[in-house]
Amino acid sequence: MTHKIIRSIFILGLLLMTFRLSSAMGQFFFMENEMVGKPAPDFTLPVVGGGQMNFTQLRGDKGAIILFWATWCPHCRRELNNLKIHQEVIEGNGTRIVLVDTGEDEETIQEYLQKNKIDMTVLMDKDSAVAENYHILGVPTFYLVDKTGIVREIQHGLPEDLKAMF
Repeated sequence: MTHKIIRSIFILGLLLMTFRLSSAMGQFFFMENEMVGKPAPDFTLPVVGGGQMNFTQLRGDKGAIILFWATWCPHCRRELNNLKIHQEVIEGNGTRIVLVDTGEDEETIQEYLQKNKIDMTVLMDKDSAVAENYHILGVPTFYLVDKTGIVREIQHGLPEDLKAMF
């Protein structure tokens, strides 16, 4: 039995040494995401309800929380509710909330927002190009961007201590 365990660990070690781990895997707990400490990439996306928005212009000289999410994701629903509950505190602290729905059409998103009484601007990343540029492995993913546009943290849940974010 212990021989099988040792052999399995040895094989796993060989596999890890053989294959280079992707930088996108930095979102796992044991690796640092390469985006932390670097400028948040700029993007312009269509807005649910019409028009387009540019991230840098939206952020201005403020910090931002970017949430990559989707309507089908149960964890995203929980995090959207957390944002909704804390929206006043976050925005009162001078931080912008940027919701980026990944891979869904406008009708699906609008229905979800109406059903759940979410009154926030949502940007649509229909082809997930922005999510790929941000190395998103799954949703929900929060990017915490400071006032200078630098990514400070990447998390999969809204931080409990909102005042310490920026």
